[in-house]
Amino acid sequence: TEIDWRLEDNGVTYNIYNDPEGNNRRWNLDPIPLVLTSAEWSEISKGLKQRAKLLNLIFKDLYTDQRLIKEGIVPAEIIFAHKSFLPEVFNFENQNYYSLRFYAADISRGPDGKFLVINDRTQSPSGLGYAIENRLTMNSISNDLYPNIEILKIAKFIEGFKSMLKSLSSSNQENPLIALLTPGPLNETYFEHSYLSSFLDLTLVQGEDLLVKNNFLWLKSLNGLRRVDTLIRRVDSQYCDPLELRNDSQLGVAGLVNVVRKDNLSIINPIGVGILENIGLNPFMKNIAKYFLNEDLILPQIATWWCGQKKELDFVLQNIKNLIIKKIDKTDNIEIYFGNKLNDEQLNNLIKEIKRNPTYYVGQEIIDFSTSPCFSKDKIEPRNTV
Repeated sequence: TEIDWRLEDNGVTYNIYNDPEGNNRRWNLDPIPLVLTSAEWSEISKGLKQRAKLLNLIFKDLYTDQRLIKEGIVPAEIIFAHKSFLPEVFNFENQNYYSLRFYAADISRGPDGKFLVINDRTQSPSGLGYAIENRLTMNSISNDLYPNIEILKIAKFIEGFKSMLKSLSSSNQENPLIALLTPGPLNETYFEHSYLSSFLDLTLVQGEDLLVKNNFLWLKSLNGLRRVDTLIRRVDSQYCDPLELRNDSQLGVAGLVNVVRKDNLSIINPIGVGILENIGLNPFMKNIAKYFLNEDLILPQIATWWCGQKKELDFVLQNIKNLIIKKIDKTDNIEIYFGNKLNDEQLNNLIKEIKRNPTYYVGQEIIDFSTSPCFSKDKIEPRNTV
């Protein structure tokens, strides 16, 4: 009850479009924490650092030298057919632009107890605000519930994040203007946008609050224009600039791409970085890790087969009833097909579609994720956990 009271008091919500319960759904927090041992956390931590480093190298390569494509490590179709690859931001003079500053991942335990990476989140990772609020809420009751447990603090991460934002200011002012660009109150994680802007002392803005002039980005205010030094982007790349990207977007700022092209603004995360969420990269990550780092992946992934190769396509079609089928491009209509839940007609239609556009599809093994205890309706039940 105390948890619910605190979350309600702080107005923590997650917006769900067309939800019968109303758009602003209340945030639920389980009083039973997901417990990780220090040894497990050490391995996860190492694995995520390695993966972030690797994704950073992939991002820079795809938008500059493209060695991965030229040397046949990643097939060109996986990149160039993907809507998140944006030629408009290719090969900027300032190659420091291609830096992945903020990365999140969905992870889960597999049946063998080892942790797997399920998804990479690079476009505009959400969850930090909820994580902070969850922790503050749990802190208020955890001493009573778990008096003898030492909990790893998240303050170090938050302080590091704040100093990183400040260090990116191109004009190195004492008080740089750092803005968080939100699509607006209808976005599902808008609570987090307003929460983070308050918690981290950022200026919360929508596209209409900004304008581009003389290749700089400016915030319109009652006292005139103020130059923006750093932008945290929670608007997807394609919608950021109606001049060079999607011309039907009302969420971005006309001319924004040229501001970063001229190196007059730091953006987190950079426009174009959504290509790293491309699930078609998964089957090639082992080889990419060997190529760039000469290392094995610390955190494994779910086994994935890209249908653009004949052997893999044959495997997927023969085993389709035991696989999950996904499109490599999440910007398309996101449909996930569980082979074991389709009837014969649906299976045949899916097989035809895969054969027609094999490069757009991957097959993934179906995995039973591990469970953890969850408090629900006055009793404790096991629930699958990501």
